[in-house]
Order: sequence, then structure tokens, then C-alpha cells
Amino acid sequence: MQKVQKTLPFFFVFAIVSLYSSMTCLKSSAQAAPTPVVAAIEPTENSPVRFANVASPQSIPVPQENTTPTNSHAQQKTVVAFLKKLRNDQISWTQMPTPRPQFIKGIYLTNATAVSTKSLTHFVKKSREHGINTMVIDAQGRALSPTQMSLIKSNGIYPIARIVCFDLGLKSRIPDAAHLDKIMAAVERAAKSGFREIQLDYIRYADEPKLLRLPLQFKYEQIGAVLARARKVTDALGVELGADVFGRITLNENDQIGQRLEIFGTYVHNLYPMVYPSHYYGDNEKIADPYGTVKEGVENSKERIPQTRIIPWIQGFGMKIKPSGLTLPQYVLKQFYAVDDAKGDGYVVWNARNDYSATWKALKEYERRAGERKANKKI
Repeated sequence: MQKVQKTLPFFFVFAIVSLYSSMTCLKSSAQAAPTPVVAAIEPTENSPVRFANVASPQSIPVPQENTTPTNSHAQQKTVVAFLKKLRNDQISWTQMPTPRPQFIKGIYLTNATAVSTKSLTHFVKKSREHGINTMVIDAQGRALSPTQMSLIKSNGIYPIARIVCFDLGLKSRIPDAAHLDKIMAAVERAAKSGFREIQLDYIRYADEPKLLRLPLQFKYEQIGAVLARARKVTDALGVELGADVFGRITLNENDQIGQRLEIFGTYVHNLYPMVYPSHYYGDNEKIADPYGTVKEGVENSKERIPQTRIIPWIQGFGMKIKPSGLTLPQYVLKQFYAVDDAKGDGYVVWNARNDYSATWKALKEYERRAGERKANKKI
């Protein structure tokens, strides 16, 4: 990336201030998606991360001078301070201020997808088209380049780093000290690379019989200590902390994997319960009812830890959807409605293959029905 000139044109400063202001106004519901600023040739939906001839990040224009200026003096001061540090080489473009949206509308990207500029450009374009304002990205693996991070942020997308703590769950009595050091180092690297939130995943004990002898209180203390250490790191770096929990934790007071809503709520800003209906094994009613399952999980979480934002992971894949009698786009749409009606703080759609063809259809239908749902709620 080229070095910024010491003297920045006024219109450039004005544009950045305006961009920052516009990103603080992202809303949750029927607001139309902003006009895409990245032109790309569509890939086939069956292979969403394999395509060519996509516009480079350099095709992203700086907002024009006629962009509506911010009316917040505090926001202006924040951006001016950023530009001053940028000019003096004290900070990079990856640290561009990116406010957390009031209502998270997110998708998950694997590390392999995100570090491919062509793939990332495609998903930025689709996100802009459909109102997605957040990307949760695997941060363990190759680091995103400054250009890739700038591509995300300059399009008003909030970047969250997903960091796996204990792959498939902690299998020992206490966490290995050297492993914890690596996790905290990953948290620090992600924050310094420009991610605005760190989301810890697999922060639990393995769901195995051999660990049943460990007292629950001991497990809670160990998990709480990891969360407390991570919160200390994120606070020092000025980013938020989030964490994932099993969907069943929203229904259980105590669970053998060491996850408890009240423990997590003590340390994290944002909690992401994985309320995929397909993963309520043995409960056919929950599997067949995406709306009721997601709504119950969000409502229970908000009641138990009201100080914490509840942003569920929802199911964007076809596992066990047949009992519902719904297509996958319909199944996803029901979950959108559940989050709205439970007054959740947003959602993130999970698809391990990053195939969001059904999600795009569900978002389009959500926007089409927004006026009708709003009118019905007033009756």
C-alpha cells in the first residue's frame, strides 16, 4: 500500500468523516441495502469461492464530496485523530474506525475464503447488495493483508475475528499454559491487524464421559479464568470480546461442558449462542421448528444475562431441515423472524462451505416482506 502524503486534501478528510458517520447509521430491519461499490462477475452458486475476473480493491472509490456530513462533533474528532495518526505513520489503514452496527447482520467466512482477495471481493459485493454489515472471519491461519482489511472496512462491514480456543473442547483438567499463551497472542494479533471484535469459539470442556468426574464449579472457574484473561487483553487493545456457546446452554442452568450463560455474561460484551435447530439432537420438535427454537434460545439468553448482547448463530445449511417442510431459504427466513421477534441484537449465519445462496434468497424475501410484517405488528 502506498504511503499517505503528509498533506491530505480537504475533500478526502471530509469523505472519511462522512463514511464514518454513515457506518454508525446501519439499521437492523427493512432498510434498503446500500448501492454496491464493488463490481464483480458473479460466480456460480454451487462454488461461491471459485471465480475469476473480479474487480480489484483499487476499484473501490472514495466517497464523493457530496456525501451527507456527520452531525456528531465526537465522531469528527475520532476520525480527525485517526487521520492525524495515519499522516504521521503512527497507524495503518487497517485501524480505520469501524463502529459496531446497532444490529448485527453477519455471515461467516473461512480463513481460506477471506485471504483470497477475489473471494473476499465477491462476498463484500454480495454483502453490500443484501444488507450484511458484519463478517466473522477465522483469524487462525494466514493473516489478512492491509488491503483486504481495508476492503472490508471501506465498505462499512464490521470485522470480527473468530479464534478457536480448544479444538473440539478442552480434554484435560486445566488448560495448558503454553497453549493459552498462543491463544492470547492470536487475540492480540487479530486486534492489531484491524479486527474490531474477538470471538472465542470452543471455549469449553470436551463433551466426554471421562470428564464427568470434574466438579462443575471447577469447570466454571477454569472457563471464567480464560475469559477474564482474554477480556484483559481486548480491553487493553480497545476491541470488544465475544464468545460462542452451545445452543443447549440457553436452556440449561448447568452443563457438563463448563459453559454457563451467567459466567460468560460476566466477561463478554457479546454472546453468540449456536442455536442451529439441527443440532438439538433427539428433539424432533426443535429440529422441525426453526422459528420457535431460535426465538426460545434468544429470549432465554436475554432474560438471564440482560447486560450482554445476544447475537445467535443461525443455520444456513441444509442439515435435517426436511422435518420442517421448508426449503432452506424459508428455513433461514424463519430464523431471521425469530431473532427480530425475540428482540435479539443481531445474527450471524453459519455455512461451513461459505455457500450463502439460500441466505441471499432469504434476505431478499425478508426485505420484500418487511413492510407487511411492520403493518401486521401495528394491528
